[in-house]
Amino acid sequence: MRKFAEACGVVRTEGLVETTNRNSQTGDIESITLKGGRTVSGDFFIDCTGFRALLLGQTLGVEYQDWSRWLPSNRAQAVPSAKLSPLPPFTRATARTAGWQWRIPLQHRTGNGHVYCSDFLSDDEAAQMLLDNLEGEALDDPRQLRSTTGRREQFWSHNCVAIGLSSGFLEPLESTSIHLIQSNVSRLIELFPREKIRNADREEYNQRTINEFEQIRDFLILHYHQTQRADTEFWRYCKHMQAPDSLTHKIALFRSSGRIGRDVDDLFRDASWAQVMLGQGVTPEDYNPMVDKLDPSQWRAFMADLRKIIESAVAKLPTQDSYIEENCAAAR
Repeated sequence: MRKFAEACGVVRTEGLVETTNRNSQTGDIESITLKGGRTVSGDFFIDCTGFRALLLGQTLGVEYQDWSRWLPSNRAQAVPSAKLSPLPPFTRATARTAGWQWRIPLQHRTGNGHVYCSDFLSDDEAAQMLLDNLEGEALDDPRQLRSTTGRREQFWSHNCVAIGLSSGFLEPLESTSIHLIQSNVSRLIELFPREKIRNADREEYNQRTINEFEQIRDFLILHYHQTQRADTEFWRYCKHMQAPDSLTHKIALFRSSGRIGRDVDDLFRDASWAQVMLGQGVTPEDYNPMVDKLDPSQWRAFMADLRKIIESAVAKLPTQDSYIEENCAAAR
C-alpha cells in the first residue's frame, strides 16, 4: 500500500513526533514538529499513533472511555509453536480460568495466545497456563501485551480523526481491529470535507463510529455475560455483572421472540448473534408468527434440501493442506 500510495504522489516523511502545534483561535492542529526540528504542516490530520493517541488524546484532550467493567481482560501472552499436521482449517478459542486462549494454525507455525484479566490471574500463571496447553513445541518465550478495552469519547475532533488503536481497543475475541480500521477509513472517505470541516459531517462520523464500537462491544460481552460457568472468580464476575442496557435489551428481545433487532451498521449479522445467543443458552420462548403461514411439509422439505446441499459441498472439499499447496503456498 505504501508503494502504491507513493507512486500516486503521496509524500512520506518518517520521524518521531516531538510537539504538536495548534491554532490559538480555532484549536485546530496546524503542524507537528518531528525529532530533529522538521515541521510538517497540514489542513487535516489522521492520528495513527497507537494507544498513545498523541494527536487526538494528548494534544486535543479527547478522553478515553474505559470499558473494563464489562470486558475486564487487560493482558495477553503470545507465543508461537510448531506447525500442526494435518493442518486444521479453523482458528480455535478455548475458555480458561480467567479468560481464553487462541490457536491459529499457520503454514510454518502455530500462533497461540492467552487473553486474561490480571485481577484474577498473575502474569506468571497466565504464561504457564498458555505453555501447558500448547499442542506442539514452543518456539519462543511468551511475549506479554497490555491493553484497556474502550474507546475515545470522540473519534473526530477539530481537524483530526483517530483511526486504529488511537481510536480505541476491543479485545481480540472476534478479531475486529482490522475491520474497524477499514470501516473507519471508508466512513472518513464518505464524509471527507471539501473546503472546510462542517459540524454536521463530524457529528455524523462520530455517532456512526460510536454505534459501531458499542455494537461490537456488546457482541463481545455476550460471550462472557451469558456464561453458564461459575467455577472461578472471573467467570462469576462476568456472569453477575451489570451488562449495558443495549445488550440487556437485545438479550430480552431474543429470549422473548427469537428476534435480533440488528442495526444497519452492526458488523455482526443476525446469524452471528443467534449462534452466540443459542450457544450461550439463551433460548427463545416464542417464534415469528409468519412461520404459522407455512405448511409443515414446506419447511421440512426446505431443511432436508439444505442438509443435502451442505453434505454435498462438504464431501467435495479438499483438506486444508492440499488447498494451500495448490492455491497459496508460502515460500519454503
